[in-house]
Amino acid sequence: MALLLNADLIESARLLQRSLYKILLNSACPDAQVHAASIDQAQWTTKHLWDESNALPRCLLPDLSQAVDAAPRTHEDLDAVIGALSPLLPHLTWIKRQAQAGQDDSFVQRHRHGMITGPAGLFECPSLTLGLALMAPQTCYPFHQHPPAEFYLVLSPGEWYREDVGWWSPGAGGIVFNPPSCIHAMRSMNVPLLALWGLIH
Repeated sequence: MALLLNADLIESARLLQRSLYKILLNSACPDAQVHAASIDQAQWTTKHLWDESNALPRCLLPDLSQAVDAAPRTHEDLDAVIGALSPLLPHLTWIKRQAQAGQDDSFVQRHRHGMITGPAGLFECPSLTLGLALMAPQTCYPFHQHPPAEFYLVLSPGEWYREDVGWWSPGAGGIVFNPPSCIHAMRSMNVPLLALWGLIH
């Protein structure tokens, strides 16, 4: 069943964009300012492509619910991000990444990306691909790299890897930046991992 985005979902998307911009703008990391400007300038246009065949698999629904319920609401903008995501979640297209040659494929069925903007997203946006990463507990997302710079707003406990840093725990509410083409990865621990991510084009 196709979904025509209604005014409430569009307003949720606008709130998400404004709140994410404020969080990045107020981050101490110098890279955050560039990403914040990209968020602020991004033009989201609506489309109606959602189909129930792209829904989150039932086996991951409890993980999503647990992660959203436990997500930090330590300040106004973070609370607004969680609040803005909640109405969008049932309508996202959830995609999975396949394992590449030589990679352990055990993560394939244990993760999904809920697409907010971009080719498979609820909204068109040529300058920004925005998604929500979800992983079941005890799952490792493989080492990978891509040309666009990337940021994550971390919404649950987990560990993150970047080739110049190694593994570390940014903590729920933390921000992770990956420069263009750097090797990076992430893994959940004993709880689901949830993070909002963006690729700047």
